[in-house]
Amino acid sequence: MWMYATSGGKVLQLGPSKQMNWITTGGTGSITSAGTRADSQDAMTGNAVPYDIGKVLTLGGSPAYENTPATRRAYTVSVDGDQVRAARTGDMGYARAFGNSVVLPDGKVAVFGGQAYPVPFSDATSVLTPELWDPATGRFTPLASMAIPRNYHSVANLLPDGRIFSGGGGLCGDCATNHSDGAVFTPPYLLNADGSPKLRPALTGGVPPRAAAGTSLTVTTDGPVTSFVLMRARPRPTPRTTTSGGSR
Repeated sequence: MWMYATSGGKVLQLGPSKQMNWITTGGTGSITSAGTRADSQDAMTGNAVPYDIGKVLTLGGSPAYENTPATRRAYTVSVDGDQVRAARTGDMGYARAFGNSVVLPDGKVAVFGGQAYPVPFSDATSVLTPELWDPATGRFTPLASMAIPRNYHSVANLLPDGRIFSGGGGLCGDCATNHSDGAVFTPPYLLNADGSPKLRPALTGGVPPRAAAGTSLTVTTDGPVTSFVLMRARPRPTPRTTTSGGSR
């Protein structure tokens, strides 16, 4: 289930069913309709990732868990209090099920792996080209190709240095589609136009070891910067069918 926690002990279940629901945790709890995810169909084996405050991107999936064609469709779901609004954004270049998505510090979302026709423990119809979604345009842009398929039981996660780990897949015993390895992907924002690494600013002071919610932080760097973004550090992921990246 795609679960998005909100204030007041409420959780929005925004997929993979096309029907979305509010779940409350007071007393014995309750489940009430939050409408449908625009014109989306059920999207089993797709995934969802928060890319900004009160905003979630949903990606791919298929009408059934396996053996049905995946979709290229993506949707945004905005949450403002009790109001939930879903809209279709641009399509991915590739249909994906069992893929992974990671939100990046600049608010864009990187999508890795998946299959056009989901079959657990199979590398058939694998998608090797990652894509990058831009919330400003709603468009997906292809990125440098992967060497290893990442499908069922694969993971992707943002690293502390701004790169992305993508790995795993399989976990079916002795079958040929187990991938007990990983790769580190360098997003375009860390590279110059010629592919060389960009010069990265260093924090030189002002970063406390702890800070309470609502605290103002002032930090200094060894050079000019245009913005800062705080990213929540996620615990080490446990391999599963779909994962989503760190929250902004």
